[in-house]
Amino acid sequence: MITGTQDFIRQWSQVHPEHIALAHPSQGQKLSYRQLNQRADQGARALAELGVQKGDRVIILARNCIAQFELIFACWRLGATYTPLNWRLAGEELAEIAEHCQARLLVFDALSFDLAQSISQRVGIKQLCLDTHNLTASEEIMGYEALLAKHEAVLDQDIEALISQTHEAETIAMMLYTSGTTGRPKGVMLPHRQIFWNAVNTVFACDLSPQDRSLAFLPMFHTGGLNCLATPSLYRGGQVVLMDAFDPKQALEIMQAQKITAVVAVPAMYQMLLDAGMDAFDLRSLRTLLCGGAPLPDSLLDAWLERGFAFRQGFGMTEIGPNCFSLPSHKVDEKRGSIGQVVLHAEAKIIDESGETLGVGEVGELCLGGPIISAGYFNDAEATAKSYVNGWLRTGDLARYDDEGFFYISGRKKEMYISGGENVYPAEIENVLLLHPQVNEATVVGVADERWGEVGLAAIVPVKGVELSDTDLKSWCQERLARFKIPKHFRYLSELPRNASAKVIKAQIKELL
Repeated sequence: MITGTQDFIRQWSQVHPEHIALAHPSQGQKLSYRQLNQRADQGARALAELGVQKGDRVIILARNCIAQFELIFACWRLGATYTPLNWRLAGEELAEIAEHCQARLLVFDALSFDLAQSISQRVGIKQLCLDTHNLTASEEIMGYEALLAKHEAVLDQDIEALISQTHEAETIAMMLYTSGTTGRPKGVMLPHRQIFWNAVNTVFACDLSPQDRSLAFLPMFHTGGLNCLATPSLYRGGQVVLMDAFDPKQALEIMQAQKITAVVAVPAMYQMLLDAGMDAFDLRSLRTLLCGGAPLPDSLLDAWLERGFAFRQGFGMTEIGPNCFSLPSHKVDEKRGSIGQVVLHAEAKIIDESGETLGVGEVGELCLGGPIISAGYFNDAEATAKSYVNGWLRTGDLARYDDEGFFYISGRKKEMYISGGENVYPAEIENVLLLHPQVNEATVVGVADERWGEVGLAAIVPVKGVELSDTDLKSWCQERLARFKIPKHFRYLSELPRNASAKVIKAQIKELL
């Protein structure tokens, strides 16, 4: 039986030791599989010296860097849980998370020094800095490289013995805190089993090989950055090319220079790549372009398809996968708006309010199951019991599927509103608004109304230099939507408020408007 316990970095260090596993062009860094395996061994000994043991959480506060992956595999070799934090949060928010997860060690980069001290002052945790050369001499913080240098790349017998016990399928490999758009972030526990099966599903869905080079600019504290392409690419023996953060011009330069074959991003980023002069670059190496996190406008899809790229909408969650659906390249145009079919090693169903399974075309809550389901929320039995039911994850997303098994998202269950007794799904309205040639971004929320109970409010970001009117947009909607679905109110913004994973914060829209 395959359990997902294999140490795939150690395996690839033997199969093709000099093949590049990780590269960070702007920092001039490259690491082969042999070197990554070696530094993971050193890291395991270093973490053990600092008291990290099986079951401990190691929290990381850093921009995208190669050392993060060294730490992932070092943690796994000790049976510890790699727990990256969102460096965009305030110090108090981060301290609450660190306290909640009962972390053993805090690893941070120099840019996060002040945030790290906010955490340390509250929870009294050991600290390790990835780049002490960027700190002032008065700051006596233990340095990562100095600690690694103390340890040979050969494990102690005690740690070797521990490793044989730490890659058990249900050992928690990662803990990722959800973005918290609807409340306090929850720590999602990802066991080795989930990491393994997500990698297998992604390899099959994207046909990954050791020759693939995936570009990673999404933040590594988010499952999109870590597990959409990065860990599956390393599982397959491919190369992950890192960027500190997303910059469209720099991303295009790297895609061309590094002959990138696979990318995952949100729609707004793909639009920025177009706006940054994508046509001036040689991107013929690009083969897999995954898109998620928000509805994909037809105009954006058309722009990429016209350039010969099989641009694919997808769907994922921290709690499962994240890659749980896949849209085949040859179906991209025909199945517009679809997130695809459920991946090979996963299950999906649609249920109604009573839990009964619905059929073709019926809208209900999307439930997902199979070996890619996570182990629940850390120290939150109530939230776990509510979302994880009889082996299924209740996603909170409303969806339907067609007679060929292609799924379509209708919106978040909590975002649905009732207008005049009719259920209204904001995602459906947003898709119509995004078809308008002068609408760049759109989101819809339900607001109170004396006559109808609730009505729609649409927040619109027009195309640059364009002035839109309510009359124009209502007329556009009338041709494409039932009357009760047409927003009553329209507001125009320069940009939509988003969280770190680029999702629109709808609660903030209501507060603003």
